[in-house]
Amino acid sequence: MKTMIRLSLLTMLLAALPLSAQITNDWSMVGSCGAVANPAAGYDFTGPTFTFSALYRSPLTARYRVTNTYGSAITTSPAWTTLHATFTDNSSAGSVVAKLIRVDKCNNTETTLCTITSSDGADPQCATCSFNNGDIDFANYQYYVQVTLSRSNSTAVEALHSVSID
Repeated sequence: MKTMIRLSLLTMLLAALPLSAQITNDWSMVGSCGAVANPAAGYDFTGPTFTFSALYRSPLTARYRVTNTYGSAITTSPAWTTLHATFTDNSSAGSVVAKLIRVDKCNNTETTLCTITSSDGADPQCATCSFNNGDIDFANYQYYVQVTLSRSNSTAVEALHSVSID
């Protein structure tokens, strides 16, 4: 009987190792869930992706409201320090810029905590930026991620696939 209990405990511990090694993003959003700012034309949502429609070239901006998901939202100050973005930028004629912005609840003052600017590459790529531990305080501030897609010709593929914070 003792052998069975020991074997069961060992099995549970070994099964938990892969779970503990996984990276978890406490807040995440796919690109197609953003609130697009004016103009209300020129963009497409395809699956999880926010991108330009066929011939449109003016900059597009989408905002993603950050909600407190840390620890079942029990604490108002999660220990988040990193903004992640997954995007496509295949041309020097365009860019993807993601910013984490803090908004004071009392006076609406906005502060950019960190910024990701894309680099050219054929495949979807990931990038991060860091901000200070303690910058997130849901008791006194609201947060959003603002993503701007820009391109100067319609052959440039600029797209946001997802953003996340941990």
